[in-house]
Amino acid sequence: MTDVTECSSENNKVRTRLSKIKFPDRCPVCMDPAEDLVFITIIEKYGPDSYDSSSWTKSDDKTAVALQASQSATTFSVPTCMAHGSKSVRTIRTRLVSVVGFFVLFYPIIFYLLQINLGIIYSRPLVEPIIGALFFVALLVLTILYSLVPRALERALKFENTSRTKDSVEVVILNREYRQLFCEMNGVFTEVVSDEQ
Repeated sequence: MTDVTECSSENNKVRTRLSKIKFPDRCPVCMDPAEDLVFITIIEKYGPDSYDSSSWTKSDDKTAVALQASQSATTFSVPTCMAHGSKSVRTIRTRLVSVVGFFVLFYPIIFYLLQINLGIIYSRPLVEPIIGALFFVALLVLTILYSLVPRALERALKFENTSRTKDSVEVVILNREYRQLFCEMNGVFTEVVSDEQ
């Protein structure tokens, strides 16, 4: 059993059993009472070969890859407050915003850069093309930041080294108070992991 004082130490990483994991009824970000559930799906990585694309394999092997991926998927339900709940987590749709934003905003940026080039060559005014280019570049940066920067819940809870065969998962919990509650709930099955391990 893990000592509570050990859980409140500076080590943020806690190892627990995958089959017995429980989360406190508090938000891991702000410690408010839970009002929402966020479902987090983790796919176990088997090693460097697990990053191979299934498009490079034969059609018979694609089925095996899909079955292996579905068998290694684990879903956790994490209680959160409404502010940090399911509406504030990045989804595939949110990440797609950066791709679409890039392709939509790329052409106006090129247009204004060409206008700046023409302005320099033919001694035309540069103010309007520079303002236009800066506007679209700033809009592109904001779009990329919106879709690629991790949200508060994703920064507060991270899952590492998931292993179904060892029945273990390492959870990086940044909030010390939440980490203490997590260790108390999972008790016997919890151990604090140092970064050197």
